[in-house]
Amino acid sequence: MIKVLIVDDEPKLREGLKSIVPWNELGFQVVDTAANGSEALDKFKAHAPDLMLVDIRMPGMDGLQLIEAIREKDPRVHMLILSGYADFDYAKKAISHRVAGYLLKPVDEDELSSYLLEIKEEIQKERSWEDTHKVVVEESREALIQTLLSEESHSGAELAQHAARLDLMWNYYQILLVHAEGEETANQDPERTLKELLNEWVEQRGHGAVFAYQAYTGVLLSASLHTEAARQEMYGLLDRAAAQAGLHITAAAGKEVRKLEDVVQSYKMAKSLIRSRFFYPPGELLSSYSKPFTAEDDSQEGGYDPTQAMDQLYFAVDVGHAEVQNSLIPSAAYAMVRDGYTEGMMKGAFMELLTGIFHKLTLHHPDLQSRTKEYTDNIAAVYRQRTVFELCQHAVDVLGELTQQVGRGSCDQEIKRILDLIERSYSENLKLETLATVFNYNSAYLGKVFKNTTGEYFNTYLDKVRISKAKEFLKQGMKVYQVAEKVGYTNVDYFHSKFKKYVGTSPSSYRKELKL
Repeated sequence: MIKVLIVDDEPKLREGLKSIVPWNELGFQVVDTAANGSEALDKFKAHAPDLMLVDIRMPGMDGLQLIEAIREKDPRVHMLILSGYADFDYAKKAISHRVAGYLLKPVDEDELSSYLLEIKEEIQKERSWEDTHKVVVEESREALIQTLLSEESHSGAELAQHAARLDLMWNYYQILLVHAEGEETANQDPERTLKELLNEWVEQRGHGAVFAYQAYTGVLLSASLHTEAARQEMYGLLDRAAAQAGLHITAAAGKEVRKLEDVVQSYKMAKSLIRSRFFYPPGELLSSYSKPFTAEDDSQEGGYDPTQAMDQLYFAVDVGHAEVQNSLIPSAAYAMVRDGYTEGMMKGAFMELLTGIFHKLTLHHPDLQSRTKEYTDNIAAVYRQRTVFELCQHAVDVLGELTQQVGRGSCDQEIKRILDLIERSYSENLKLETLATVFNYNSAYLGKVFKNTTGEYFNTYLDKVRISKAKEFLKQGMKVYQVAEKVGYTNVDYFHSKFKKYVGTSPSSYRKELKL
Protein backbone atom coordinates (compact mmCIF):
# COMPACT_ATOMS: atom_id res chain seq x y z
CA MET A 1 0.00 0.00 0.00
CA ILE A 2 1.04 3.59 -0.70
CA LYS A 3 0.75 5.65 2.49
CA VAL A 4 -1.07 9.00 2.30
CA LEU A 5 -1.15 11.98 4.72
CA ILE A 6 -3.88 14.63 4.21
CA VAL A 7 -3.13 18.17 5.47
CA ASP A 8 -5.89 20.82 5.56
CA ASP A 9 -7.18 23.24 8.19
CA GLU A 10 -10.83 22.50 7.36
CA PRO A 11 -12.12 19.41 9.27
CA LYS A 12 -14.95 18.74 6.82
CA LEU A 13 -12.59 18.82 3.85
CA ARG A 14 -10.15 16.45 5.58
CA GLU A 15 -12.92 13.96 6.24
CA GLY A 16 -14.37 14.46 2.79
CA LEU A 17 -11.05 13.67 1.11
CA LYS A 18 -10.86 10.40 3.05
CA SER A 19 -14.13 9.25 1.48
CA ILE A 20 -14.15 10.96 -1.95
CA VAL A 21 -12.23 8.15 -3.68
CA PRO A 22 -11.83 4.39 -2.98
CA TRP A 23 -8.27 4.71 -1.63
CA ASN A 24 -7.75 1.02 -0.85
CA GLU A 25 -9.02 -0.12 -4.24
CA LEU A 26 -6.54 2.23 -5.92
CA GLY A 27 -3.67 0.85 -3.79
CA PHE A 28 -3.47 3.71 -1.26
CA GLN A 29 -3.93 3.93 2.51
CA VAL A 30 -4.76 7.19 4.32
CA VAL A 31 -2.59 6.78 7.42
CA ASP A 32 -3.55 10.08 9.09
CA THR A 33 -4.67 13.69 8.69
CA ALA A 34 -3.24 16.98 10.00
CA ALA A 35 -4.84 20.38 10.60
CA ASN A 36 -1.74 22.56 10.11
CA GLY A 37 1.88 22.54 9.01
CA SER A 38 3.36 21.96 12.45
CA GLU A 39 1.11 18.95 13.10
CA ALA A 40 1.87 17.66 9.60
CA LEU A 41 5.62 17.67 10.31
CA ASP A 42 5.09 15.58 13.45
CA LYS A 43 2.86 13.09 11.62
CA PHE A 44 5.30 12.93 8.73
CA LYS A 45 7.96 11.73 11.19
CA ALA A 46 5.54 9.19 12.67
CA HIS A 47 4.19 7.69 9.43
CA ALA A 48 6.77 8.41 6.68
CA PRO A 49 4.04 8.79 4.01
CA ASP A 50 4.72 8.27 0.30
CA LEU A 51 2.17 10.93 -0.78
CA MET A 52 0.90 14.12 0.90
CA LEU A 53 -2.19 16.14 -0.04
CA VAL A 54 -1.39 19.66 1.19
CA ASP A 55 -3.61 22.75 1.38
CA ILE A 56 -1.77 25.93 0.33
CA ARG A 57 -3.73 28.37 2.51
CA MET A 58 -3.24 27.44 6.19
CA PRO A 59 -2.66 29.64 9.24
CA GLY A 60 0.92 29.84 10.45
CA MET A 61 3.06 27.63 8.22
CA ASP A 62 1.42 27.62 4.79
CA GLY A 63 1.47 24.71 2.36
CA LEU A 64 4.54 25.80 0.41
CA GLN A 65 6.55 26.34 3.58
CA LEU A 66 5.51 22.88 4.73
CA ILE A 67 6.58 21.37 1.41
CA GLU A 68 9.98 23.10 1.66
CA ALA A 69 10.46 21.67 5.18
CA ILE A 70 9.43 18.19 4.04
CA ARG A 71 11.73 18.30 1.01
CA GLU A 72 14.71 18.96 3.30
CA LYS A 73 13.90 15.78 5.20
CA ASP A 74 12.91 13.54 2.27
CA PRO A 75 13.00 14.79 -1.32
CA ARG A 76 11.30 11.62 -2.61
CA VAL A 77 7.85 12.28 -1.09
CA HIS A 78 5.15 12.96 -3.70
CA MET A 79 2.96 16.07 -3.23
CA LEU A 80 -0.50 17.14 -4.40
CA ILE A 81 -1.46 20.79 -3.79
CA LEU A 82 -5.00 21.75 -2.67
CA SER A 83 -6.26 25.33 -2.97
CA GLY A 84 -9.50 27.24 -2.91
CA TYR A 85 -8.00 29.89 -5.20
CA ALA A 86 -6.98 29.62 -8.84
CA ASP A 87 -3.75 31.34 -7.99
CA PHE A 88 -1.26 31.02 -10.85
CA ASP A 89 1.66 32.39 -8.78
CA TYR A 90 1.12 29.68 -6.21
CA ALA A 91 0.89 27.11 -8.93
CA LYS A 92 4.24 28.22 -10.37
CA LYS A 93 5.87 28.03 -6.95
CA ALA A 94 4.36 24.60 -6.40
CA ILE A 95 5.83 23.39 -9.70
CA SER A 96 9.27 24.62 -8.59
CA HIS A 97 8.94 22.31 -5.57
CA ARG A 98 8.36 19.28 -7.80
CA VAL A 99 4.68 18.96 -6.95
CA ALA A 100 2.81 16.19 -8.78
CA GLY A 101 -0.40 18.15 -9.25
CA TYR A 102 -2.52 21.19 -8.35
CA LEU A 103 -6.18 20.57 -7.36
CA LEU A 104 -8.79 23.28 -6.91
CA LYS A 105 -11.41 23.03 -4.18
CA PRO A 106 -13.96 21.54 -4.24
CA VAL A 107 -11.87 18.60 -5.37
CA ASP A 108 -13.15 16.69 -8.38
CA GLU A 109 -13.23 12.93 -7.73
CA ASP A 110 -12.21 11.95 -11.26
CA GLU A 111 -9.37 14.45 -11.36
CA LEU A 112 -8.01 13.24 -8.01
CA SER A 113 -8.31 9.59 -9.08
CA SER A 114 -6.42 10.37 -12.30
CA TYR A 115 -3.58 11.99 -10.36
CA LEU A 116 -3.46 9.04 -7.93
CA LEU A 117 -3.10 6.50 -10.73
CA GLU A 118 -0.22 8.52 -12.25
CA ILE A 119 1.49 8.83 -8.88
CA LYS A 120 0.99 5.13 -8.16
CA GLU A 121 2.70 4.19 -11.42
CA GLU A 122 5.59 6.54 -10.65
CA ILE A 123 6.04 5.17 -7.11
CA GLN A 124 5.99 1.60 -8.38
CA LYS A 125 8.75 2.45 -10.88
CA GLU A 126 10.77 4.10 -8.11
CA ARG A 127 10.39 1.11 -5.81
CA SER A 128 11.33 -1.30 -8.56
CA TRP A 129 14.45 0.72 -9.33
CA GLU A 130 15.35 0.89 -5.60
CA ASP A 131 14.95 -2.88 -5.21
CA THR A 132 17.11 -3.54 -8.26
CA HIS A 133 19.73 -1.05 -7.12
CA LYS A 134 19.76 -2.57 -3.66
CA VAL A 135 20.33 -6.09 -5.03
CA VAL A 136 23.13 -4.87 -7.29
CA VAL A 137 24.83 -3.06 -4.42
CA GLU A 138 24.47 -6.05 -2.08
CA GLU A 139 25.89 -8.44 -4.66
CA SER A 140 28.77 -6.07 -5.43
CA ARG A 141 29.54 -5.69 -1.71
CA GLU A 142 29.45 -9.45 -1.25
CA ALA A 143 31.80 -9.97 -4.20
CA LEU A 144 34.27 -7.43 -2.79
CA ILE A 145 34.19 -9.06 0.66
CA GLN A 146 34.73 -12.50 -0.86
CA THR A 147 37.74 -11.12 -2.76
CA LEU A 148 39.17 -9.69 0.48
CA LEU A 149 38.75 -13.01 2.31
CA SER A 150 40.38 -14.97 -0.49
CA GLU A 151 43.46 -12.72 -0.10
CA GLU A 152 43.64 -12.00 -3.81
CA SER A 153 46.12 -9.25 -4.61
CA HIS A 154 44.71 -5.78 -5.22
CA SER A 155 46.13 -2.27 -5.13
CA GLY A 156 45.23 -0.03 -2.20
CA ALA A 157 43.98 2.76 -4.45
CA GLU A 158 41.77 0.47 -6.50
CA LEU A 159 40.34 -1.12 -3.32
CA ALA A 160 39.60 2.28 -1.80
CA GLN A 161 37.80 3.47 -4.94
CA HIS A 162 35.71 0.31 -5.15
CA ALA A 163 34.86 0.43 -1.42
CA ALA A 164 33.90 4.11 -1.63
CA ARG A 165 31.47 3.41 -4.48
CA LEU A 166 29.83 0.71 -2.34
CA ASP A 167 29.80 2.84 0.84
CA LEU A 168 32.24 0.53 2.63
CA MET A 169 34.74 3.14 3.81
CA TRP A 170 34.18 2.80 7.55
CA ASN A 171 36.23 3.67 10.65
CA TYR A 172 36.72 0.03 11.57
CA TYR A 173 35.57 -3.46 10.57
CA GLN A 174 34.72 -6.74 12.30
CA ILE A 175 33.73 -10.12 10.87
CA LEU A 176 30.77 -12.04 12.28
CA LEU A 177 30.85 -15.65 11.05
CA VAL A 178 28.12 -18.32 11.31
CA HIS A 179 28.48 -22.03 10.62
CA ALA A 180 25.27 -24.10 10.49
CA GLU A 181 24.97 -27.85 10.96
CA GLY A 182 21.99 -30.16 10.54
CA GLU A 183 19.57 -31.42 7.95
CA GLU A 184 17.65 -29.02 5.76
CA THR A 185 13.91 -28.94 6.36
CA ALA A 186 11.55 -29.85 3.53
CA ASN A 187 10.08 -26.38 3.18
CA GLN A 188 13.02 -24.05 3.42
CA ASP A 189 16.69 -23.61 2.75
CA PRO A 190 18.29 -23.02 6.19
CA GLU A 191 21.37 -21.25 4.84
CA ARG A 192 19.15 -18.85 2.91
CA THR A 193 17.03 -18.32 6.01
CA LEU A 194 20.05 -17.31 8.06
CA LYS A 195 21.31 -15.02 5.34
CA GLU A 196 17.91 -13.37 4.94
CA LEU A 197 17.64 -12.85 8.70
CA LEU A 198 21.07 -11.25 8.81
CA ASN A 199 20.09 -9.00 5.90
CA GLU A 200 17.03 -7.86 7.84
CA TRP A 201 19.16 -7.17 10.93
CA VAL A 202 21.66 -5.16 8.89
CA GLU A 203 18.89 -3.20 7.15
CA GLN A 204 17.28 -2.25 10.47
CA ARG A 205 20.54 -1.05 11.99
CA GLY A 206 22.64 -0.15 8.96
CA HIS A 207 25.66 -1.74 10.59
CA GLY A 208 27.20 -3.91 7.90
CA ALA A 209 27.12 -6.04 4.78
CA VAL A 210 26.06 -9.71 4.58
CA PHE A 211 28.04 -12.30 2.63
CA ALA A 212 28.43 -16.03 2.08
CA TYR A 213 31.90 -17.54 1.87
CA GLN A 214 32.91 -21.21 1.75
CA ALA A 215 30.87 -23.01 4.46
CA TYR A 216 29.98 -19.82 6.30
CA THR A 217 27.39 -17.04 6.33
CA GLY A 218 28.71 -13.79 7.70
CA VAL A 219 28.44 -10.07 8.21
CA LEU A 220 31.12 -7.45 7.70
CA LEU A 221 30.23 -5.22 10.64
CA SER A 222 30.77 -1.49 10.92
CA ALA A 223 29.56 -1.42 14.54
CA SER A 224 31.43 -3.60 17.01
CA LEU A 225 29.94 -6.43 19.07
CA HIS A 226 32.21 -5.52 21.96
CA THR A 227 29.51 -5.46 24.67
CA GLU A 228 28.02 -8.57 26.27
CA ALA A 229 24.51 -7.29 25.56
CA ALA A 230 25.27 -6.85 21.84
CA ARG A 231 26.74 -10.35 21.58
CA GLN A 232 23.78 -11.90 23.41
CA GLU A 233 21.29 -10.09 21.18
CA MET A 234 23.04 -11.25 18.03
CA TYR A 235 23.36 -14.86 19.19
CA GLY A 236 19.70 -14.93 20.22
CA LEU A 237 18.70 -13.71 16.76
CA LEU A 238 20.80 -16.37 15.03
CA ASP A 239 19.72 -19.15 17.36
CA ARG A 240 16.02 -18.45 16.77
CA ALA A 241 16.51 -18.61 13.01
CA ALA A 242 18.51 -21.83 13.32
CA ALA A 243 15.83 -23.43 15.50
CA GLN A 244 13.17 -22.65 12.89
CA ALA A 245 15.33 -24.30 10.23
CA GLY A 246 16.15 -27.33 12.39
CA LEU A 247 19.86 -26.43 12.59
CA HIS A 248 22.58 -26.01 15.17
CA ILE A 249 24.82 -23.00 14.72
CA THR A 250 28.21 -21.87 15.87
CA ALA A 251 28.80 -18.14 15.60
CA ALA A 252 31.97 -16.16 16.22
CA ALA A 253 33.19 -12.58 15.96
CA GLY A 254 36.75 -11.84 14.88
CA LYS A 255 38.89 -8.96 16.10
CA GLU A 256 38.24 -5.35 15.07
CA VAL A 257 40.51 -3.94 12.37
CA ARG A 258 40.94 -0.42 11.02
CA LYS A 259 41.73 -1.14 7.39
CA LEU A 260 39.56 -2.92 4.84
CA GLU A 261 42.51 -4.96 3.60
CA ASP A 262 42.94 -6.32 7.17
CA VAL A 263 39.42 -7.78 7.25
CA VAL A 264 40.90 -11.18 6.42
CA GLN A 265 42.62 -11.18 9.83
CA SER A 266 39.28 -10.73 11.56
CA TYR A 267 37.89 -13.54 9.41
CA LYS A 268 40.72 -15.91 10.32
CA MET A 269 40.16 -15.31 14.03
CA ALA A 270 36.42 -15.96 13.75
CA LYS A 271 37.07 -19.08 11.68
CA SER A 272 39.58 -20.35 14.24
CA LEU A 273 37.08 -19.85 17.06
CA ILE A 274 34.43 -21.81 15.17
CA ARG A 275 36.85 -24.66 14.49
CA SER A 276 37.67 -24.77 18.23
CA ARG A 277 34.03 -24.42 19.30
CA PHE A 278 34.08 -27.83 21.08
CA PHE A 279 36.18 -26.31 23.85
CA TYR A 280 33.94 -23.23 24.37
CA PRO A 281 30.62 -22.87 26.24
CA PRO A 282 27.46 -23.53 24.21
CA GLY A 283 24.80 -20.89 23.65
CA GLU A 284 27.00 -17.85 23.13
CA LEU A 285 28.65 -15.84 20.39
CA LEU A 286 32.34 -16.79 20.46
CA SER A 287 34.82 -13.92 20.60
CA SER A 288 38.04 -12.86 22.27
CA TYR A 289 35.97 -12.50 25.46
CA SER A 290 34.95 -16.19 25.47
CA LYS A 291 36.57 -18.47 28.06
CA PRO A 292 37.60 -21.95 26.88
CA PHE A 293 37.24 -25.12 28.96
CA THR A 294 40.22 -25.11 31.30
CA ALA A 295 40.75 -26.28 34.88
CA GLU A 296 40.20 -23.61 37.51
CA ASP A 297 43.48 -24.63 39.12
CA ASP A 298 46.06 -24.62 36.33
CA SER A 299 48.72 -25.82 38.78
CA GLN A 300 47.24 -29.33 38.68
CA GLU A 301 49.63 -31.85 37.24
CA GLY A 302 49.24 -35.29 35.74
CA GLY A 303 47.47 -36.49 32.68
CA TYR A 304 44.38 -38.54 32.15
CA ASP A 305 44.49 -42.03 33.69
CA PRO A 306 41.53 -44.03 32.22
CA THR A 307 41.83 -46.91 34.71
CA GLN A 308 41.88 -44.63 37.74
CA ALA A 309 38.99 -42.53 36.40
CA MET A 310 36.89 -45.65 35.72
CA ASP A 311 37.51 -47.16 39.18
CA GLN A 312 36.73 -43.92 41.01
CA LEU A 313 33.54 -43.30 39.10
CA TYR A 314 32.42 -46.94 39.37
CA PHE A 315 32.63 -46.85 43.19
CA ALA A 316 30.94 -43.44 43.29
CA VAL A 317 27.99 -44.81 41.27
CA ASP A 318 27.82 -48.07 43.23
CA VAL A 319 27.53 -46.30 46.59
CA GLY A 320 25.34 -43.51 45.19
CA HIS A 321 27.66 -40.52 45.73
CA ALA A 322 26.27 -38.11 43.12
CA GLU A 323 28.39 -35.18 44.29
CA VAL A 324 31.58 -37.19 43.83
CA GLN A 325 30.47 -38.23 40.33
CA ASN A 326 29.71 -34.62 39.42
CA SER A 327 33.23 -33.52 40.38
CA LEU A 328 35.11 -36.52 38.90
CA ILE A 329 33.62 -36.09 35.40
CA PRO A 330 34.93 -32.53 34.76
CA SER A 331 38.24 -33.46 36.44
CA ALA A 332 38.69 -36.24 33.88
CA ALA A 333 37.84 -33.81 31.07
CA TYR A 334 40.33 -31.23 32.38
CA ALA A 335 43.03 -33.92 32.45
CA MET A 336 42.26 -34.82 28.82
CA VAL A 337 42.52 -31.16 27.79
CA ARG A 338 45.88 -30.86 29.57
CA ASP A 339 47.02 -33.91 27.61
CA GLY A 340 46.05 -32.24 24.35
CA TYR A 341 43.10 -34.46 23.51
CA THR A 342 41.19 -33.48 20.37
CA GLU A 343 37.38 -33.47 20.20
CA GLY A 344 37.34 -36.96 18.68
CA MET A 345 39.80 -38.32 21.25
CA MET A 346 37.76 -36.94 24.16
CA LYS A 347 34.51 -38.42 22.87
CA GLY A 348 36.18 -41.80 22.37
CA ALA A 349 37.62 -41.68 25.90
CA PHE A 350 34.21 -40.85 27.40
CA MET A 351 32.62 -43.67 25.41
CA GLU A 352 35.14 -46.16 26.86
CA LEU A 353 34.76 -44.72 30.37
CA LEU A 354 30.95 -44.93 30.51
CA THR A 355 30.81 -48.33 28.78
CA GLY A 356 33.38 -49.75 31.21
CA ILE A 357 31.46 -48.49 34.26
CA PHE A 358 28.21 -49.96 32.94
CA HIS A 359 29.78 -53.41 32.38
CA LYS A 360 31.30 -53.36 35.88
CA LEU A 361 27.89 -52.56 37.36
CA THR A 362 26.14 -55.38 35.48
CA LEU A 363 28.43 -57.92 37.23
CA HIS A 364 26.94 -57.03 40.62
CA HIS A 365 23.51 -55.83 39.45
CA PRO A 366 22.29 -58.42 36.90
CA ASP A 367 18.95 -56.63 36.54
CA LEU A 368 20.80 -53.98 34.50
CA GLN A 369 21.52 -56.52 31.75
CA SER A 370 17.91 -56.37 30.56
CA ARG A 371 18.48 -52.69 29.75
CA THR A 372 21.82 -53.09 27.99
CA LYS A 373 20.61 -51.76 24.63
CA GLU A 374 18.95 -48.74 26.26
CA TYR A 375 22.10 -47.76 28.13
CA THR A 376 24.39 -48.55 25.20
CA ASP A 377 22.39 -46.22 22.96
CA ASN A 378 22.38 -43.54 25.65
CA ILE A 379 26.14 -43.80 26.16
CA ALA A 380 26.75 -43.66 22.39
CA ALA A 381 25.13 -40.22 22.36
CA VAL A 382 28.49 -38.84 23.53
CA TYR A 383 29.32 -38.48 19.85
CA ARG A 384 26.39 -36.08 19.36
CA GLN A 385 27.57 -33.64 22.02
CA ARG A 386 28.73 -30.38 20.41
CA THR A 387 30.90 -29.01 23.23
CA VAL A 388 32.98 -30.41 26.06
CA PHE A 389 30.55 -28.77 28.50
CA GLU A 390 27.65 -30.73 26.99
CA LEU A 391 29.79 -33.88 26.91
CA CYS A 392 30.42 -33.63 30.66
CA GLN A 393 26.76 -33.00 31.40
CA HIS A 394 25.74 -35.98 29.29
CA ALA A 395 28.14 -38.21 31.22
CA VAL A 396 26.74 -36.90 34.52
CA ASP A 397 23.20 -37.68 33.32
CA VAL A 398 24.12 -41.23 32.24
CA LEU A 399 25.79 -41.99 35.56
CA GLY A 400 22.87 -40.42 37.42
CA GLU A 401 20.49 -42.83 35.68
CA LEU A 402 22.72 -45.76 36.61
CA THR A 403 22.91 -44.60 40.23
CA GLN A 404 19.11 -44.51 40.42
CA GLN A 405 18.86 -48.08 39.10
CA VAL A 406 21.58 -49.42 41.36
CA GLY A 407 20.10 -47.77 44.46
CA ARG A 408 16.51 -48.49 43.55
CA GLY A 409 15.93 -50.97 46.40
CA SER A 410 16.54 -48.35 49.07
CA CYS A 411 13.60 -46.35 47.75
CA ASP A 412 11.05 -49.15 47.85
CA GLN A 413 9.92 -48.36 51.39
CA GLU A 414 9.59 -44.67 50.56
CA ILE A 415 7.41 -45.43 47.53
CA LYS A 416 5.19 -47.71 49.64
CA ARG A 417 4.75 -44.88 52.14
CA ILE A 418 3.85 -42.48 49.32
CA LEU A 419 1.29 -44.93 47.92
CA ASP A 420 -0.21 -45.31 51.38
CA LEU A 421 -0.32 -41.52 51.73
CA ILE A 422 -2.18 -41.21 48.40
CA GLU A 423 -4.73 -43.81 49.49
CA ARG A 424 -5.39 -41.90 52.70
CA SER A 425 -5.06 -38.28 51.48
CA TYR A 426 -6.19 -38.34 47.87
CA SER A 427 -8.55 -35.40 48.50
CA GLU A 428 -5.63 -33.16 49.56
CA ASN A 429 -3.55 -30.98 47.23
CA LEU A 430 -0.93 -33.65 46.62
CA LYS A 431 2.06 -32.69 44.48
CA LEU A 432 5.18 -34.64 43.60
CA GLU A 433 7.37 -31.64 44.45
CA THR A 434 5.92 -31.47 47.96
CA LEU A 435 6.41 -35.18 48.58
CA ALA A 436 9.97 -34.99 47.24
CA THR A 437 10.75 -32.35 49.84
CA VAL A 438 9.10 -34.39 52.59
CA PHE A 439 11.05 -37.53 51.70
CA ASN A 440 14.27 -35.59 50.97
CA TYR A 441 14.54 -36.48 47.26
CA ASN A 442 15.06 -34.57 44.06
CA SER A 443 11.58 -34.31 42.47
CA ALA A 444 12.76 -35.50 39.04
CA TYR A 445 14.49 -38.48 40.59
CA LEU A 446 11.48 -39.36 42.77
CA GLY A 447 9.23 -39.12 39.72
CA LYS A 448 11.37 -41.62 37.83
CA VAL A 449 11.53 -44.02 40.79
CA PHE A 450 7.76 -43.76 41.23
CA LYS A 451 7.21 -44.53 37.53
CA ASN A 452 9.63 -47.48 37.61
CA THR A 453 7.94 -48.91 40.71
CA THR A 454 4.26 -48.38 39.85
CA GLY A 455 4.36 -48.26 36.06
CA GLU A 456 2.49 -44.93 36.19
CA TYR A 457 3.47 -41.30 36.37
CA PHE A 458 2.65 -39.73 39.74
CA ASN A 459 -0.21 -37.53 38.47
CA THR A 460 -1.73 -40.38 36.48
CA TYR A 461 -1.61 -42.69 39.49
CA LEU A 462 -3.20 -40.02 41.70
CA ASP A 463 -5.95 -39.39 39.13
CA LYS A 464 -6.78 -43.10 38.93
CA VAL A 465 -7.04 -43.39 42.71
CA ARG A 466 -9.33 -40.35 42.83
CA ILE A 467 -11.56 -41.63 40.03
CA SER A 468 -11.81 -45.03 41.70
CA LYS A 469 -12.93 -43.34 44.91
CA ALA A 470 -15.33 -41.13 42.93
CA LYS A 471 -17.06 -44.20 41.48
CA GLU A 472 -17.66 -45.48 45.03
CA PHE A 473 -19.21 -42.18 46.12
CA LEU A 474 -21.42 -42.04 43.02
CA LYS A 475 -22.68 -45.53 43.88
CA GLN A 476 -23.69 -44.12 47.27
CA GLY A 477 -25.91 -41.58 45.48
CA MET A 478 -23.82 -38.43 46.06
CA LYS A 479 -24.21 -35.51 43.66
CA VAL A 480 -21.49 -34.98 41.05
CA TYR A 481 -20.25 -31.65 42.41
CA GLN A 482 -20.06 -33.16 45.90
CA VAL A 483 -18.04 -36.10 44.64
CA ALA A 484 -15.66 -33.81 42.72
CA GLU A 485 -14.90 -31.84 45.87
CA LYS A 486 -14.64 -34.94 48.03
CA VAL A 487 -11.97 -36.56 45.84
CA GLY A 488 -9.84 -33.43 45.49
CA TYR A 489 -11.04 -31.68 42.30
CA THR A 490 -12.00 -28.06 42.97
CA ASN A 491 -13.17 -27.59 39.38
CA VAL A 492 -16.21 -29.70 38.45
CA ASP A 493 -15.56 -29.43 34.69
CA TYR A 494 -12.02 -30.69 35.20
CA PHE A 495 -13.42 -33.58 37.24
CA HIS A 496 -15.84 -34.36 34.37
CA SER A 497 -12.99 -34.51 31.83
CA LYS A 498 -10.82 -36.72 34.06
CA PHE A 499 -13.70 -39.08 34.86
CA LYS A 500 -14.63 -39.47 31.20
CA LYS A 501 -10.98 -40.05 30.28
CA TYR A 502 -10.56 -42.99 32.66
CA VAL A 503 -14.11 -44.41 32.80
CA GLY A 504 -15.28 -43.67 29.26
CA THR A 505 -18.47 -41.89 30.29
CA SER A 506 -19.48 -38.82 32.28
CA PRO A 507 -20.12 -38.98 36.06
CA SER A 508 -23.84 -38.25 35.52
CA SER A 509 -24.19 -40.99 32.92
CA TYR A 510 -22.29 -43.41 35.13
CA ARG A 511 -24.64 -42.73 38.04
CA LYS A 512 -27.71 -43.20 35.81
CA GLU A 513 -26.37 -46.52 34.55
CA LEU A 514 -26.06 -47.68 38.15
CA LYS A 515 -29.78 -47.13 38.71
CA LEU A 516 -30.83 -49.23 35.69
